[in-house]
Amino acid sequence: MKFYELLTSFIFLNFTHAQQHDYNELYPNEEVITLSLEKHIQIDESRGKLFITENVHKRNLFLSSKRLQLAEENVSYNTFNQITEIQARTENIENNKVKKSFVKRFKEKDILISGIFFNDQKEKNFFFPNVKKNSITDLKYSKTIKDPHFLPSFMSTSDIPIEKAIISITFPKNVKLTYRTFHLDAIHSKFEIEENKNHITYTWVLNKIPKINRHYDFSALYYIPQIIIYINSYKHKNKTISVLNDVSDLYKWYTSLISQINTTDQQELELITKSLIEGTTSETEKIQSIYYFVQDKINYIAFEDGLNGFIPRDASNVFNKKYGDCKDMANILNEMLQYAGIDSHLAWIGTRKKPYKYNEVPTPVTDNHMITAVFQKNSDTIFLDPTAKYLPYGYPSPFTQGKEALIGISADTFKIHKVPEIDAINNNISIISSIKLENELLTGRHIAKICGHDKLDFMHKIENKEEEDLDFLYWNLKFGTKKTSFNNIEYKNLERQKDTLQISFDSETRNYVKKINGKLYIKPIMDNFLVGELVKDESKNYDKKIDHKFTRIFHTTIEIPEGQIIEFIPENSSFRNENYEFTTTYENRINTIVITKKITVNTLKIDINEIESWNNFIKALLKSNKKTIIINPKN
Repeated sequence: MKFYELLTSFIFLNFTHAQQHDYNELYPNEEVITLSLEKHIQIDESRGKLFITENVHKRNLFLSSKRLQLAEENVSYNTFNQITEIQARTENIENNKVKKSFVKRFKEKDILISGIFFNDQKEKNFFFPNVKKNSITDLKYSKTIKDPHFLPSFMSTSDIPIEKAIISITFPKNVKLTYRTFHLDAIHSKFEIEENKNHITYTWVLNKIPKINRHYDFSALYYIPQIIIYINSYKHKNKTISVLNDVSDLYKWYTSLISQINTTDQQELELITKSLIEGTTSETEKIQSIYYFVQDKINYIAFEDGLNGFIPRDASNVFNKKYGDCKDMANILNEMLQYAGIDSHLAWIGTRKKPYKYNEVPTPVTDNHMITAVFQKNSDTIFLDPTAKYLPYGYPSPFTQGKEALIGISADTFKIHKVPEIDAINNNISIISSIKLENELLTGRHIAKICGHDKLDFMHKIENKEEEDLDFLYWNLKFGTKKTSFNNIEYKNLERQKDTLQISFDSETRNYVKKINGKLYIKPIMDNFLVGELVKDESKNYDKKIDHKFTRIFHTTIEIPEGQIIEFIPENSSFRNENYEFTTTYENRINTIVITKKITVNTLKIDINEIESWNNFIKALLKSNKKTIIINPKN
């Protein structure tokens, strides 16, 4: 032991003196780097059960003393993986010797996740002592993995660059597993397989992994290096025990988790369902009545609690408590639809935060949400998500568009169905404006109509707005200027059953009309939609996310004051791309100018090779917005 400690000290001293300068040159803008990260998974089989452990060893080097807050460390765990051992220390050179300062206090904390009311995620929180420039922090810990469906993955989400990472897994030859790698081509990596009499070891050596980039518009999972490993099956006494061979195994496991739900008395819920659909004449009316009921009566509250994070709560229990998470709300909706004779089913789905497909990665990492799917004869499948409180009937939630849904048909059968993307024309904000000039003041009467996913967004904003929010329409309708005052605001069709929200309002805008040498110069475009949507700097290196496809239509009539004539009207302008476009037209009528502006974005993603074209689109739109009308007094 003494020889080992001397050898470690010798290596550390030589490293610090010989290589410290090199790392400052390699990472000139970094305060801390991870020198080495080793993650090893060990799988053993005994008496038909798998025993899985994960061992992690991480060493960080502090290149300066400017970010000592990074001396705080957290190691997370939950129901499925428990920390069995943890050790942490700081290493410093003092009098040409290595001084080790050990962490003595580890504090257990709940992890608070935004938007989730309760979860079982916890962490051991601690501070490395005596950290300063040139310190090395050393962390070792072990975890027990309790469920073979949740084998740890490697995902480089660190805020600190990693000089070298070694990811490995050792498993007995009676265990079969699969791995999937993503974006390893972005770094230098090497893969090796070692085999002895009883075991196989897979090892990935990853060099110079950059820290996570904050300029991603999509989830970082679309870009960062990842290694996802999952167990297919294992043998015991000539019997093959399946875990996750394919989607069928994943579905079988999911159905095993939900096989015991809705076993309590559901009579009250069934009676309520029958009362809701009484008098309806079509299947669509039945579905709508039940869907709006669940949206209205059940409050969405997210829970993540071990296997309970995968198992919906009993439908009658959800009804009585009047709240639930996505699984609970999907379950009560599905149960009520089935009472009404509707062909509905539970469906697992990964939101747009997840880049995986079920046949590529048939594991729980692929999905993070549950919805309800309805099969209709001679019609498309309808995907209902009651967690989106104001989501119109027939619309999938925006964050599930284009994603695969794993629809459960029976205990043994399922379908993988792609959720449709709603066309731009069905997500629409249109504003009809009648504008008058009163000296140098622009007054107007406006009617805004909002439908589809835009109504969903706007209804949440209305629900959360302060009663005396005078700038609400400016910030949320993207209309007017900071010198626009809004009056006589009236909201109509706030009910979920109404497809189109309507907002009528009056406006007064100062300093928008300039008088020069007796002439009036007017900028007639009053919306500021897509202002600030230029993709700049490092963000140009990544795809741009569009939350939903949309159309914007602005129809503006400007009344010319008596005694004035129109001297100049701008030329029409436009920009056309197969995925996005705008047109602005001007029409000179008797004593009025009619301006029609239409913007369409009919894609959910601007690919990186389209960023320049997108920026040209935005620049052309902003240039068009600045055009001026000139009105001159009659001679």
